[in-house]
Amino acid sequence: VRIPVALRSSLYGAFAWQYGIDVAEIRYPLDSYGTFNDFFCRTLRDDARPIANVPNGLVSPVDAKVMVHGVISGANARVEQVKGATYSVRAFLGFDPVEAAGASSTVQYVVLYLAPGDYHRIHSPCEVKFSQGRHFCGELLPVRSWLLKRVNDIFAVNERVVLTGQWRFGQMNLVAVGAANVGNIFLDFDPKLKTNRLRDIAVHNGGDVSNKLYPEGVSLPAGGSVGGFRLGSTVVLVFETPSKFQWKVAPGDTVKVGQVLGEAL
Repeated sequence: VRIPVALRSSLYGAFAWQYGIDVAEIRYPLDSYGTFNDFFCRTLRDDARPIANVPNGLVSPVDAKVMVHGVISGANARVEQVKGATYSVRAFLGFDPVEAAGASSTVQYVVLYLAPGDYHRIHSPCEVKFSQGRHFCGELLPVRSWLLKRVNDIFAVNERVVLTGQWRFGQMNLVAVGAANVGNIFLDFDPKLKTNRLRDIAVHNGGDVSNKLYPEGVSLPAGGSVGGFRLGSTVVLVFETPSKFQWKVAPGDTVKVGQVLGEAL
């Protein structure tokens, strides 16, 4: 819904005040955003999110709260959404990352939750080349911790887009997960992606996964623009590492795009 120009600064400014948004970081004036969705997936000034230089590590792809991180052990593994409930990694990604990993590698994961006031664009966590994308039509259940602790498999049934590729140490999967009011996920390099289509049958109810190959690969530097949410949600990274990988963040920490998440030693 388009908002009259005269009301935009007041409405967006009130939302920014409510959720602690630093309007000085926003690239364009508040009254330039024609709709609330436009404002929600706003871009920032070029200097607002410096990208750490960690060739052997990962930076945060989003502004978020770290919910949980850890190691995925064994085939057909279940891992934590947050402490108290789990989900199937195979169902979540559409394949088993442990089976796909090299014999000498470890598969790690981290869950990053975006609050309503966070910057809602997604960036690359490292130098990566994505070769495939999968769209899982699904539910839009809330991803608030109070529900994630009580109900298993929310991440494996919610609307999501899975990007799969390679980074320095093997496979890299970046997953954008939808939530209540957050089915609209977009990719900057693939404008044909259409999520939250009400006529689609959810994958967990027998619907098909929309699968797309990128034959030439989509190469991005650390901090490169991937896409975003029109209203926010959760990003999950599932990735292959050498056996010695050290996290630089802990569950409960807040992170910004470009901040170091962890590094292979």
